[in-house]
Order: sequence, then C-alpha cells, then structure tokens
Amino acid sequence: MAHLNSTRVTEFILLGFTTPRDIQLLLFGIFLLIYLLGVVGNLGLAILIRTERSLHTPMYYFLSHLALMDLCTCCTVAPKMLVGLWKGQDTIPLPACALQMFFFGAAADSVCSLLAVMAYDRYVAICRPLHYGTAMPQSLCRLLVAMSYTAGATSGAVHSGMAFRLPFCGAHTLDDFFCDINPVLALACANTDLNELLLLVVCGGIQIISMAAIMASYGMILFTVGRAGSKRAISTCGSHLTAVGLLYSTQIYMYLRPDSTYAPQTDKMASVFYTVFIPTLNPAIYSFRNTDVKQAIRRRFSKQRH
Repeated sequence: MAHLNSTRVTEFILLGFTTPRDIQLLLFGIFLLIYLLGVVGNLGLAILIRTERSLHTPMYYFLSHLALMDLCTCCTVAPKMLVGLWKGQDTIPLPACALQMFFFGAAADSVCSLLAVMAYDRYVAICRPLHYGTAMPQSLCRLLVAMSYTAGATSGAVHSGMAFRLPFCGAHTLDDFFCDINPVLALACANTDLNELLLLVVCGGIQIISMAAIMASYGMILFTVGRAGSKRAISTCGSHLTAVGLLYSTQIYMYLRPDSTYAPQTDKMASVFYTVFIPTLNPAIYSFRNTDVKQAIRRRFSKQRH
C-alpha cells in the first residue's frame, strides 16, 4: 500500500515565503537584483581571470573555479525561488527536485573544498615563497580542482540518489523555496536514519576536513608571519578569510544549533543568505580588496574604450 501511495507523488509543492502578497513581490524585486548581480559578478570574474595574462597564477586559477561554483549555486536555487515569489508558490517535479538537490550539494561541497585548496595555496605562497613555482605546478593545481569537484559531485550524488530512492506518500508540501535535503527527507514515509548518517559522514566529513585544512594553513601562516615580524604578507589573505568566515558562520548557524531554535521563516532567510547572498558577495569581496583584479578590470575597460 505504501508503494502505491508513493507512485502518486510526482511533484512537490514549494511553499516558499508565506508572507503577504505585496511582501512577496518586494522580495522578488530584491532577490532578482541580487541574483543578476551574482550571475554577472561570478561570470565576469571567471572570464576576466581566464582572459587576463597577469591573473594566470594558481591563486586566480582557483578563484576562477570558485566563481564558477558560486555561479552554479546561484543558478541552481535562485530561478525557482524567484518563480515561487512571483506566483505565490510553485511546484517542482521529483526528477527536477533530485537534480536541484544534486547540483546544489555538489556546488556547496566543492566550494568548501576549493576554499581549503586556496588556503593551502596561500600557505605555500607566504611560507615557501622561493619554492612557490615548483610547489604549485599547473598539474597539481588541476589535480586539486579536480579533487574538489569530485568530492562535491560524490556528495551531491550520494545525498540526492539516496533521498529519491525513498518512497513519498501522502504529504508532498515542502516548507522551503528549494529542494534542500532535510525538508525532502521529512516527507519520506520510510526510515531515514541511513540518509542522515550519510549526510553526517559525507557532507560533514568534507566540511570538517576542509575547515581543518584552512585552520592548519592559516596557523602556519600566522606562525611564519609572527617570526618574520611583517604583517604585509597576511593582507593578501584578507579576502579569502572574509569568504571563509561568511560561509562557515552561516553553515554553523544553519546546521549546528539546537532544534528548538528553528523558525521556518527565519531559516528561509538564512538559506537565502547561504544560497544567493554569499555567492553574490564573493566576487565583490575578491575584487574590491584585490589590487591585481582591480588593475585587470581597469585595463579591460581601457582597452574597450580605445
């Protein structure tokens, strides 16, 4: 009987933001602007790094892939959210929901891995400057990016694949604006202990290892800078530390607080910050605080004027 009921659920209803209609339209305008800025900023940053010779270094190579993953996050979540705000609520077929969960999970965990790789790159640049060229060859950079993508894709495939093997029967209303794994698992009419264990082991493992690598890298940087008595070197890490702080503080708020503190509408706004705001802010953080990027932008606009 459970199997028969599960075949009837062919789509989920995304409640989105259950606010008055005028507030929904106001949010639509605000989030549309943020989404467009995120697309233009990340795509523009990736193209700028690929086309400007002065930015063909390991640090900017990793940054270009971070911009592509942020672009993937924006384009995976924001369009469906905007449709829901425009219409009041929206529906999503189960296959589309599975794809959205996969791409979001893959991009999110790839970003965590890339941030760890970028921290290691800064460690080599600051602590081993004379050996930087040999310590970070192009082949190693490509391997580290490929490993980041593999970790993200594996995480996304495991969670989405395992989630949509479960039967869904009866309830099919997601109190969210996209197919995040926890709201989807809450609708399954089967035991989800294995899914939650895999979420802890795979996703949690990637994030813990990434955070440990970031902390170890910056610990060595602080130790080296302290011995040298110069703080100029660490200024190059300011943008990366800002991006790391924004991402992990939001993740801690979303996933590591007591269940009693959860509030649907507040958590949805936090999810927007995590899925749309941060990917939009990253290009600005790396552009406004980075002399090389600003000079490359000036050269690009100067060439266009001429």
